[in-house]
Amino acid sequence: MSTRDRLLDAAERCLRRDGIRRTTVGRVAEEAGVSRSGLYLHFPDKPTLLSAALIRRDEAFWAEAHERVGSAEGMAAKVAEAVVMSRSSPLGPLALELRESEPQAFAAVMGTFADDIVPGLAGFWEHHLELARSAGEVRADLDLAGAAEWILRVVISLVAVPGVAVDVGDRASVRAYLQTYLVPALT
Repeated sequence: MSTRDRLLDAAERCLRRDGIRRTTVGRVAEEAGVSRSGLYLHFPDKPTLLSAALIRRDEAFWAEAHERVGSAEGMAAKVAEAVVMSRSSPLGPLALELRESEPQAFAAVMGTFADDIVPGLAGFWEHHLELARSAGEVRADLDLAGAAEWILRVVISLVAVPGVAVDVGDRASVRAYLQTYLVPALT
């Protein structure tokens, strides 16, 4: 296991046990068996460390996400399903619990959310794009890494930024919107 993974595991354990305010960089480093200076080689500060730990999400969330997205037919339906899931539980159960119990501390930590989310979560979409390419749903020459990042950014935008062109609370509306604008770029 990499040092980064050990640190993220330790941070998650500390968050579950102690919450955001009582979790310290020193406690995370100690629990991971890494020096504080070693921790700072991977994460510049506490908010970045904790947001990265929250972004990894719980295994159960990822299993459900892969199942729900994977069972949807076509890329528009897959991405629409991710939007629906993200709107209901954007960071998984631990994040929702911390958002409720420590709203101000949670907001401060999640200010670093965007710094770590794109590289970390693009792999989810790379996997689903690879399956879609094997099934002939996307073009064979598609840059999977680039498309995965773009799809992730589309999902984040639909979840976080209000608009008038699509009703993000309605799966059918999201799917039609994606069928019109996203799918042509992938096929």
